[in-house]
Amino acid sequence: MKIEVSNEAQTKLQKYIDAGKKLLLDLDDGFGRFSDEGTCALLTKFRIIIVDPTEDLSDYTVHLDSALGTIYFKDSAKDFLDDYMKLKVDPKTQLLIFSNSREIIDKSVNIINH
Repeated sequence: MKIEVSNEAQTKLQKYIDAGKKLLLDLDDGFGRFSDEGTCALLTKFRIIIVDPTEDLSDYTVHLDSALGTIYFKDSAKDFLDDYMKLKVDPKTQLLIFSNSREIIDKSVNIINH
């Protein structure tokens, strides 16, 4: 499965790739080792988590091909996957936007260097 990463989004994330880190596109749903326990929200919130290559990524079984290399994704968030996923930068806010063919999923994807 692939995700398109715009040139502007690549610019924001390239320094982490250059440092040998891995990128997780994480649905902050309260599950998994990078989520705060017991957090729950009525909105859909994604974030890019930057991790060392030695991190346990067993919660991230979906591998998305991108111009930046593999981006890891939780199996529990598969409902958001389709053939037209994209990460781009909002020119006004400079925040990352995650979308698929049906909708903009999150207009403010945070980058968290773990």
